[in-house]
Amino acid sequence: MNFQFKSAREYAGALPTFNTSEIGFFSTDAEERFWDDNRQMKYIILPSNKNNVFMDLNEGYDDEIKKVFDKSEDTLYLWILKHQKEVCDNFRIPNSDKPHIDFVCYRGLLKTIGSTIYEKKQDWLICATKFNSVIYLCDFRTEDKIENLSKLTERDKLMIFWGMKFEKYMSANAPDSKPKSSEPVNGREKYFTVLKGRLGEHTLLYSAEVDGKDPLADANKPPTECYLELKTSKMYQDAAATDNEYRKFCTLKMRTWWLQSYLAGIPKVVCGFRDDLGIVRKLGIIPVADMPNKSMGSLSPSSPLNAISSFLDHVKKCVIKEAPT
Repeated sequence: MNFQFKSAREYAGALPTFNTSEIGFFSTDAEERFWDDNRQMKYIILPSNKNNVFMDLNEGYDDEIKKVFDKSEDTLYLWILKHQKEVCDNFRIPNSDKPHIDFVCYRGLLKTIGSTIYEKKQDWLICATKFNSVIYLCDFRTEDKIENLSKLTERDKLMIFWGMKFEKYMSANAPDSKPKSSEPVNGREKYFTVLKGRLGEHTLLYSAEVDGKDPLADANKPPTECYLELKTSKMYQDAAATDNEYRKFCTLKMRTWWLQSYLAGIPKVVCGFRDDLGIVRKLGIIPVADMPNKSMGSLSPSSPLNAISSFLDHVKKCVIKEAPT
C-alpha cells in the first residue's frame, strides 16, 4: 500500500472536525509492566520564580535506567481487553449493539503521519490489520531508523537524557509534594491517557503518554485539559526573526509541540530553556492555542490534520479484508 503525501500548503484550508476526550488511563512501571491504574501519574510543580532557576540536566546521566526500545508496545491492547464494556459504551452508536471504531493506534503514530508533510526525509513503516471491522495501526522501526539509533553520539544520548531529567525536576507524586530530582531517571515508568477521538469522518481509539497534571487546574475541567506537556529548548538571545535560535524555536518546535499536544487535548506546554551545557535557566508556559501564531507562518493547523485524515481515508479503502482468526 503506497500513499503519496502532498506539500503542507496543499493540505491547508478548512480545519477538519476534531475532538477528543479521555475514557481511561493506565501505567507502566520500572519493569515496563502494565498496570490498570494511574500509579505513574505525576503533578507538575512550578517554582515560585520561573525566570530564575538552575536545573542541571546532566545530573544522574550514568545512573539512567533505559527503556527497552525493542519491546513490543502492547499496553493499549491490554487496556482494551480489560475494559471492553467501557469501550462499547463509549463508542456505541444509536440503534446498534456494536461499537463503531474505525482505528486503534497510539498518538505517536498520528503525529508521525501529520509531521510527514514537513519532514520529507523521514521514513516510516506502518502496518494495518482489520479485525471485527476495526483497523489496528502499528508503526515499526525501519532499517534506517535502527541504523540511526546505532549511530547516536554521546552528545545525542545526553541531549535525549536532558529531556527526561527535566521531567524529574518538574514532577512530583502528589500535588502537595516536591519533585525528587535526585532519583534515577527511568524511561520505562510512564502514565498514559486513553482517548476517544474523531477526526473528520474517522472515529479513533488511541492512547498518549502524559508528562503530568497541573495541580492548580480546575477539577471540573475535562481530564485532558488538566494535563501539561514538558519540553526543553535551547535559549535564544533575541525574540527577533534574525536570531537563528529563535527562528528554530518558533518554526520547528512550535510545529512539533502543537501537533503532539493538540492530538491529546493538552492545553499548555511548560518549556525549560537551557544553555549549551544543559543547565535550565528559566521556564516558559506556552498555551497550545497560541503556537500557530508563534510559528512564523510555518504551521497551518489544518495542514497536518487534513494530511492525517487523508491518509486514514486511503487506509480504509485499501484495508478491506478481515484478518484471519
